[in-house]
Amino acid sequence: MGRHSRAMATILLIHGAWHGGWCWDALAEALQARGHRVLCPDLPDAPGTGLMDAAATLPHAPVILGHSMGGMLAEVMAQSRPPRLLIHLCSYLPLPGDSLAALDRLLPAPARHWPRDVQGRLILPPEAAQNLFYHDVPAPNAAAALTRLRPQPPGPLRDPLPSLRRAPVRRHYILCGTDRALPIALQRAMLARAPVEHWHETPWGHSPFLSDPQGLAAVLDRIIGTENPS
Repeated sequence: MGRHSRAMATILLIHGAWHGGWCWDALAEALQARGHRVLCPDLPDAPGTGLMDAAATLPHAPVILGHSMGGMLAEVMAQSRPPRLLIHLCSYLPLPGDSLAALDRLLPAPARHWPRDVQGRLILPPEAAQNLFYHDVPAPNAAAALTRLRPQPPGPLRDPLPSLRRAPVRRHYILCGTDRALPIALQRAMLARAPVEHWHETPWGHSPFLSDPQGLAAVLDRIIGTENPS
C-alpha cells in the first residue's frame, strides 16, 4: 500500500480563532495524498455567533481534529455526534462547564486584551499573530496567513461547554512544545485534569499545519492507522 496507512478516514479539521478553512490547505493535500478524505469548513464569523452556533454548522465525520479554539468545538460535537476518534492539536481541552477563557486562567499569565471592530468582534494585530501563531512558520507562508485572518466573535471564547458528562470517545492530544499561544505548561495542565488515551509531544509551534504540514500529516496518519476509525 506504499505510503498509505491501513486505515483511510474522513477527517474533519476544525480551525482556531481568527482563522478559516484555508489554514488547512497544505495539510489537507498531504492527508489526501495518503488516501484520506478531508473536510475543512469555515467557522461562522458573524458578531453574535456563540459556541453552540458554530458547532451546529459543522458536518459529522468519524475523525475530528480540533486546533486551538477548535478543541472546544470538537468537544461540543463529541457530546452530540460522537466521532470514533477525536484528536486535539495544541488545543483547548475542556471538561463540561469549562470555557476557553476559564482554561486560559489555569496558569498565571498576563491577560490578553484585543481591540474590537465596530461589531464587537476581536481583532488580532498582525504583530501579535506573528509572535503567537507563526514564529516558526516560513516567512512567505506566515505573510500570506496574516493577510487572511478574520475578526473573531467573542462567543466561542466565552461560552462554556455544556454541563453534560464527558463524551466517551477515544482521544489523542498532540502537544506542541514551542507553542506561544498555548504554552506547553498550559497544555500539560489541561491534560492533567482532563486525561486522554494517548498524547504525542512534538517540537512545533502553534501552527504546524503551516510550518510542517508533511510532518503533521505523518503523525495523524500514524494515529489513524493505529485506531482504525473508518
